[in-house]
Amino acid sequence: MKNALSIAFVFLLWTVSAMGQAAVGTLQGVATDVQGVPLPGAQVRYQRIFRPVIATNGQPVPAPGEAVVGGKISVDTGAAFLVPGLPPGDYLLCASVPSAAYLDPCQWATPLRVTVSPNALTTQSIALAKGVFLNVRVNDPLGLLPQNQDGPMLGGKLAVGVNYANGAYAGAPNTGVDGTGRDYQRIVPVGIPLNLWLFSSDVALADASGKPVNSSGAMIPFQATAGQDQVFTFAVSGAVARSL
Repeated sequence: MKNALSIAFVFLLWTVSAMGQAAVGTLQGVATDVQGVPLPGAQVRYQRIFRPVIATNGQPVPAPGEAVVGGKISVDTGAAFLVPGLPPGDYLLCASVPSAAYLDPCQWATPLRVTVSPNALTTQSIALAKGVFLNVRVNDPLGLLPQNQDGPMLGGKLAVGVNYANGAYAGAPNTGVDGTGRDYQRIVPVGIPLNLWLFSSDVALADASGKPVNSSGAMIPFQATAGQDQVFTFAVSGAVARSL
């Protein structure tokens, strides 16, 4: 028994050592705008593309032994990023710049795909196009909307977003609440047809001129211009009557 335990212990040490010595790669690059100007405030996200199998519930899950790796890293003062210790494979890269109107390719374009090789340094920079901010203000003089900001586990009584392309949708997060209303914001591209989408089953809305808005799914067309934020203002005009 003692010999068996010793052999098992040695095997465990060998397994741990082998795992620790598994070949990994390193990914590096620079986040810039489309003119090549570095973006020091950028955040880069990476996600390994795993080989899927279909689970009993019909959903794709990682195949046994597949490394599921992903994360986010802030660039340094020179807009460079370095991610060591990555299992070999194909990765998707996305990026954004907090508080600046640069378009995340994961939302508005095609994510960059890069192959990380074992025991190698892979270089892949990422360039972000400039968009503009879509700012939506909803005044609430009757106090019918929640007085707290929406969050991941707390939805409000009003949804705001953008429809584009062939039915694609991007939500506009609720960025602030004050005593007179709520603010929503989204970065959007310029020069392409977009639709502002508003939905509420609880409140009725009117536009800045007082004209009623179809809050059961309004589609308001607009097209943003470079260098000019797009602003919409609405007001809650009353509660939606519920049928019994």
